[in-house]
Amino acid sequence: MLHPPNPSEIKPPSGDELAEGFYIITVGQEVGIFSSWLDASECVTNVLGAQHKCYCTFKDALQAYTTKYNEGAVQVMPLAGSRFWPSQPILNLMPPSTPSHMSSDEFWNQVDDISEIATHLPY
Repeated sequence: MLHPPNPSEIKPPSGDELAEGFYIITVGQEVGIFSSWLDASECVTNVLGAQHKCYCTFKDALQAYTTKYNEGAVQVMPLAGSRFWPSQPILNLMPPSTPSHMSSDEFWNQVDDISEIATHLPY
């Protein structure tokens, strides 16, 4: 699962950067605050249930994003095959030891690790 950025991690644009507005994306391939619709639109196009809104000031945009973040309403939803899709993890096909030499906890930890990796595979 991809985690959205904490509001404290979102920085205002530099003074020399021109902003058309401040677009918050709370459901999209990438979420956060963007200063151009060109950048923002790529994150929401073709995303079912995408949520975005434009604000005149960074302060208002950050406040709105923070509210949604605190409500648990910010969701990263990359489309399979897009540039936002996480790169595939490299699987270690040789286990460090055989199941007969592992404790039950070690075995189930490896099963959990494989299950987490499998959630990111495009099938």
